[in-house]
Amino acid sequence: MRSEVKPALGCTGPVAVAFAVAVAKDAVGGVPLKVRVLMDKDTYVKNCAVGIPGIDMRGIPIASALGAVAGDSRAGLEVFKKVKPDDAEKAKALLPHVSIEIKWDFNGVGLFIETWVETDRGAGHALIAKKHDQVIFTEVNGKLVSGAYPSSFGEVTDETRDPIRSYSIEDIRTFALNEPLENLLFLREAVTLNMALAEQGLQEGLGEKFGYGFSGIPIKGGVLKAKSMAASAADARMSGKSLPAMSCATSGNVGITASVPLVVMARELGTSEEKMLRAIALSFLLTIQIKSYIGRYSALCACAIASSIGVAAGMVLLLGGGANQTDGAIRSVIGSTLGVLCDGAKHGCALKLSVAAGAAIDSAFLAMQGASIRNGDGFVCETADETIRLMSRMAREGLGKADETMCRLIFERDQRKLATQN
Repeated sequence: MRSEVKPALGCTGPVAVAFAVAVAKDAVGGVPLKVRVLMDKDTYVKNCAVGIPGIDMRGIPIASALGAVAGDSRAGLEVFKKVKPDDAEKAKALLPHVSIEIKWDFNGVGLFIETWVETDRGAGHALIAKKHDQVIFTEVNGKLVSGAYPSSFGEVTDETRDPIRSYSIEDIRTFALNEPLENLLFLREAVTLNMALAEQGLQEGLGEKFGYGFSGIPIKGGVLKAKSMAASAADARMSGKSLPAMSCATSGNVGITASVPLVVMARELGTSEEKMLRAIALSFLLTIQIKSYIGRYSALCACAIASSIGVAAGMVLLLGGGANQTDGAIRSVIGSTLGVLCDGAKHGCALKLSVAAGAAIDSAFLAMQGASIRNGDGFVCETADETIRLMSRMAREGLGKADETMCRLIFERDQRKLATQN
């Protein structure tokens, strides 16, 4: 959990690209003169519509330029942490010398970003793969200085051996219930960071004001507030607000979805901080596990399915339910939200976060009353563990072509729009 729950400043797609560029730049040192980036289709296509902290532009090229002139590779997912006001102009000046390429033949469901940065001191080269902040190797002037060259792309993006897969849902639930509290107190930072984003988005009416818009719905209550706060945090984050989110499985929106609804509901229910932190721990761990199963970059929306599963289980914990209710709530989430596609990080994600929160909380309350989607109903199997494994096969074996088609359609649309503007 500690390795997968980290602060991230800005949407982690552009952040990962900026981080990869910063790794190559920092390896060689000097003033950046030219940048080249080669990446998987999902990293490029699904991250062009979000705001970037420290600059009034969007898109992968400007994120790459900003990573080169001001990125701090030591900060990981907070690579933009030291960006100053004048760095934006430097990044814009470098933009004509930034080359972006998509590796359309990359068939993995993980992340792949290879960068080359030419400076006044030489050439840096780096590969980031599988996780947004995982460096595979770095080179300086053609000489390996850290890591190792992979034998294949599949080797560096393989998630089938992730340790989290060896645990059942009940194993994870037992851990969350029984781990000494002092080992979970670091999750307080997740509450602080993600709720700060939610409050900012709500107060300022950022983005498309989805979170704020929920206040205009006449029916009130904790569930509506949970949906509103989750959406508000995404409003702030997708707008490029310079506040970090506590990410989960290297996604800030996933981390927000997996935590904010539980914080809101815990406060509405008047539960203890300890119970809330244990619910968040359960939610984060299940979210990490589901993302390993469906892929770090999946055709499925990780907020709608992975985080929603985590919140459903965490909500059952808050309500005092046990293993049977947890199993039922998860099966209901999968049976009702499976098929929500990830068409990229954008302002509209705020609504997806709210839908995920609502589906999860509803499924938990229904499970507490003995109501859940039964075995044999579509993809739903006898147990939640079995249902998750079947869903994993669908995500990896069945949706690869759909994801490629979706990325090409979005890419071609945007290219036509760009050509019209020029």
